[in-house]
Amino acid sequence: MPLSSAQRRALAAEANRLKATVTVSAGALGDAVVSHVRTALGSHPLVKVRIHADDAATCDAAAAELAARVPCELVQRVGRVALLFRPPESDAPGGA
Repeated sequence: MPLSSAQRRALAAEANRLKATVTVSAGALGDAVVSHVRTALGSHPLVKVRIHADDAATCDAAAAELAARVPCELVQRVGRVALLFRPPESDAPGGA
């Protein structure tokens, strides 16, 4: 479910008040980290993740990998913080 640019802007504006919920190392995106992000997205549909990386390219790759493994949408990455979104289960097709 790709997000439109208007949806991305709205989510980014909503995320301004959020603090980073999860902090990870770019080289340590194991199953425990993925599980922790899934749990965080289960509680809140919008989560900020701080990624400790040496450069922007490594941070981009880690954010994309994390979004693919969770699975969720990577809304944006600003600096070393990635904004991840997954709609609540009730909004997903086939949800309750």
